[in-house]
Amino acid sequence: MRSDGAIVVLSEQSEASAAALLFADTIGKNIKRTVVPIVIGGQQSKVSNVAEIGAFVDNFESAMLVFDLRDIRKIQTYLSACRNIRIPYCFVKPEQTVDFKKIAVPISMLIEDKEKGPFASMFGRFFSSEITVFEPNDYGSKAKKNSQAICTLFDSFHLSYQIRKGRKNSFGIEFEVAISAHEQSYGLVIVSASREYGLDDIIFGCKEKKIIKKAQVPIMLINPRADLYTLCD
Repeated sequence: MRSDGAIVVLSEQSEASAAALLFADTIGKNIKRTVVPIVIGGQQSKVSNVAEIGAFVDNFESAMLVFDLRDIRKIQTYLSACRNIRIPYCFVKPEQTVDFKKIAVPISMLIEDKEKGPFASMFGRFFSSEITVFEPNDYGSKAKKNSQAICTLFDSFHLSYQIRKGRKNSFGIEFEVAISAHEQSYGLVIVSASREYGLDDIIFGCKEKKIIKKAQVPIMLINPRADLYTLCD
């Protein structure tokens, strides 16, 4: 079954939380997409278990996934299931507020961070969101170039945005922004998923797991495209 670009709300409860549904409904109304709530493992469910999420996305052609995050112990399970999907996937906790007036876009030196631009611009175009680009405290110029590329896109749509300097470097800027987002009245933080999991990620948890666990606002994750980077010889 095709979804015609629906926003899918995934929950392991009998009914998704009000916050997750409101998050999806608000986006759906603004970008003219239907919202499809799905109970993982429920009777007649299109997703019988978490491991099937990747195949479901391929077959259903959804535009975005929204996880109703009731149990933070499930974070890594959901992340692992979404490693290869090509659409953004969001994590919303039941106690979180849905508000897209201000969104935060932390930028690192990694080239895949440019991919945050089109998704951030969606909120600027359809929600009139005020966008803040957070640049890391780096010595090199790679992060600055990523920031400039994203801001060029924002300029083409005449969006409202500002650029702020973070305290952390490229390896800590996303966590810094996500943890302080609620206090600064941001309603969403856009984060890049890890390219691959190293030993530290396996033992202690990947950076996006730590971000989602600690954040008090919804987090949108974007998987890096493999064609954006190559290994050095």
